[in-house]
Amino acid sequence: MSRKRVLISYFFGDDMIPLGVSCARALEGLGYDVYRFNSQVESGWQPMLLKPLNRLARGLGYRGREIGRALPFARIPFKRRMLKEAAHAFRPHWILVIRAHEFVDAQLVSELKRECGVEQVVGWRVDGPLDSPDLLADARIYDLYFCSHRHGYDPVSDRIGYLPVYGMDFALYRNFHVDTPRPYAHDLVLVGGHNARRAQFVEQLLDLPLELYGKWGKYARRNEALRRRVKARGAWGEALLRLYNTSKVVLNITNWDPARYVALNQRVFDVPATGAFLLTDYSPELEEHYRIGEEIACFAGAEELEEKARYYLAHDAQREAIARRGYARALTLPTVADRMRTVLRELGAL
Repeated sequence: MSRKRVLISYFFGDDMIPLGVSCARALEGLGYDVYRFNSQVESGWQPMLLKPLNRLARGLGYRGREIGRALPFARIPFKRRMLKEAAHAFRPHWILVIRAHEFVDAQLVSELKRECGVEQVVGWRVDGPLDSPDLLADARIYDLYFCSHRHGYDPVSDRIGYLPVYGMDFALYRNFHVDTPRPYAHDLVLVGGHNARRAQFVEQLLDLPLELYGKWGKYARRNEALRRRVKARGAWGEALLRLYNTSKVVLNITNWDPARYVALNQRVFDVPATGAFLLTDYSPELEEHYRIGEEIACFAGAEELEEKARYYLAHDAQREAIARRGYARALTLPTVADRMRTVLRELGAL
């Protein structure tokens, strides 16, 4: 019997979120052949011609409309065609679309089934709870649909399953210093770009040895103290691992209030997996996985964040003990393979 084939549509690249890579590896470990379709694919004409035109149009006040979007080499038609060509060549049994794709609609799903022999198309919405305005309409496109948070839908009537985005992947996130002292080179680091909520917290920390790795753009240019804190436009792959493994405190600040919109991001799993000390904004959901104050540390407001950042930077033994317990807990938490098993069970494949 031939092995089952799964096509995953998500970001695939050295400077992109590695969730798709983790899912592909997990499915391959479970005995599946996997095709990795990069949903960021572009035609040669699109970046050369249409992107500058659309930037110009936005500058002139024309928003919400893409110039030339119906042209064959425009973003949406091109991505639709590339996905269909990949499915024609690979002949997957299932397609897993991670994150809402503007180019995936009911017509494309029907064509993939009719023309490429696809049995089922699965959607997994991994946006935050404030970034899912079309969640219910998007869910109706797919045979099976999951969401990484619990907000804005009824699991039964809307046929949406809760599937958290976070999960351990120890092939990507590794502790380099399990049995040796950690060679600290950084004090307080935040990996992530600018958003309004994150900026409010960061402004409280500008007197501390904070380092920012992410896209802060015009906001940082207007603030000299902040600009000095921005070290790079991001950190990926082995560079990110080295950063985590040599930092005293790693911050996590979501773009939503996780106490109000109970949801977690991937970083709450990634950081402890490297043995680093995690200081994150509090969500009740964290208590399903960690002992707060013993395995990770949390804050609720900007003043508490500053207070705890100062405290843990000054108390090495206590911070390192928490980080060690956090790493031990990380070894027991659900993996990305566990998330993929959930999908396979719902597909009737397990």
